Amino acid sequence: MYINSSNNSDEDVQDDDDDASLQSDHSDTSSDVTQLDHTDFPTYFRERSGRLFHSHGNAPYPLPVDTPEQQRVDAQHNLLYRLLGRHCRGPVARVVRERRRVLDICTGTGRWQVVSSVVLDMAQEFPDVRFDGIDIVPIATRTPPDNVYFEMADVNEPWRYRNGAFDLVHARSVSMAVLDYPALLDQAARVLRPGGLFLACEWARTIHIPGAADARAVAPHTHAFFDAVAAALRGRGIAPAARHLEAWLRESGQFERVSARTYEMPIGDWPEDAALRELGVVFRGTVMRTYAESMAVFLGESGWRADAVQDLLHAFGHELNTVKGMVCRYYTVRARRRVLA
Repeated sequence: MYINSSNNSDEDVQDDDDDASLQSDHSDTSSDVTQLDHTDFPTYFRERSGRLFHSHGNAPYPLPVDTPEQQRVDAQHNLLYRLLGRHCRGPVARVVRERRRVLDICTGTGRWQVVSSVVLDMAQEFPDVRFDGIDIVPIATRTPPDNVYFEMADVNEPWRYRNGAFDLVHARSVSMAVLDYPALLDQAARVLRPGGLFLACEWARTIHIPGAADARAVAPHTHAFFDAVAAALRGRGIAPAARHLEAWLRESGQFERVSARTYEMPIGDWPEDAALRELGVVFRGTVMRTYAESMAVFLGESGWRADAVQDLLHAFGHELNTVKGMVCRYYTVRARRRVLA
């Protein structure tokens, strides 16, 4: 695990050779990127209300980074793989076979949102591909293989990589860590080679009930919970992203061949299909309930009284058990870096 200790401009970053970048000595690290000692790791975390959070003062990410939250994210990845029915959608596999360099931003534990396994498994499947992952906390493995390189950095600050360094940039559920998503797209466009692939995936921060004339009337407490979360996020400067990804990519003027798709994850045991019903039960219990519990500290710090937060979570949990037909929408979008004439 390495830490980037400066905000390098494009002129400052090292123009590393593609072959050299695959060496185990991480030859593209500059003098401003230093390796963390194991004794340094605790300094990047802060305990609040019994939960463990990042200690990066400028980063807006509101959720804990402790074991329960990591287990929730891991379960979410496995459910997504089962819902999508394959390791990856679109040309991801072809890109990583044909090219040499992949960047995963806000990498967390190293999990890859649209495949069934971790970045480490992708690296094993594609040993000639270099995988870089960046995050604000050192929760990825400390002993990655030679073609995987984890680095600590805040995606809201200038990325240190040179222009055109990557063939694929992957952004999985990063919006709660991002203050300006269009600016992030500018960064992604800069570090992608012409024709390189950008892939983003985001959950809607609400629920839907397909076919319901008024979902708010059917599940008022569920919408009240997500409204409270949205208001608290706005207080930190975090805007909704999922439904805007496609438009932002088109409006940037730096991407082409933009393609979007939306999936629906069932919540609860209402689906008639046995496989979807199993997904819905696990998603309701392991993902949605844990997500609500993980948001409790954030809501309290945003002005909610502790008893009001618990009442809100209790009412939300009751509707998760009793309201049929609820789904959570998962938005995916991919685009190619525009090839300039």
